[in-house]
Amino acid sequence: MTAVPQYSNLFTCLYDEPNPIGSIGRGTHYSIFRCVEWLDVTRRPLALPQVHDFAVIWDEDHDTRVIDAIEQIYMAGLLSPVQFIGERKGTLTAIVAARFYFQGSEADTEKYRSAIAAIAQELPDPWTAHLGSFDRSPGNPHQSIYEGIISDSEHRVGLYLANIDSLWQLGTGDYRPAIRPEYPDAAPVIGTLLASPPAIPKPKAFPPGGLLPPTKIA
Repeated sequence: MTAVPQYSNLFTCLYDEPNPIGSIGRGTHYSIFRCVEWLDVTRRPLALPQVHDFAVIWDEDHDTRVIDAIEQIYMAGLLSPVQFIGERKGTLTAIVAARFYFQGSEADTEKYRSAIAAIAQELPDPWTAHLGSFDRSPGNPHQSIYEGIISDSEHRVGLYLANIDSLWQLGTGDYRPAIRPEYPDAAPVIGTLLASPPAIPKPKAFPPGGLLPPTKIA
């Protein structure tokens, strides 16, 4: 079994397509990455961290310089809303959750896009930046804006991205540790704080009564 390559010291690559698959776009393929977030999908602070799965959409040249851009976006506290991200023809396109894209004013959205664009412009080989949105609910197709992340029809791009999301359930969520045989009663979800700490029993006196018997002197 071929090991999954690791592109970054900040993210774990869960799934990787190193070469184009199928016939969508110009050699389109994708990889899935996971990181830890202290901000939720709307960039609000969390009491406990969550895991964040997102997809990198590659074109035929599989330009790994996009990882450098994503790392800088992450360290700037801007990555948590991102569901899909990719570079094509010198343009970095970030597709964020519609819940974040439409939650505030147009000025708020533009401020976020400008922050992404500033990072893209400061790369050794500067890129322009576009911001789009993704809504997984079938009743709101108008809230999905793909901004040319893949060079193909909007219908085909939408199906491709929706299929990736269906397989991987992209976005932020509670950490769910693997259940190990040696810890069968481990909590299935780590994502809530205890309402009150567990009671600590009082230490028992030793020996009984808390007093040692008198020492006998020969």
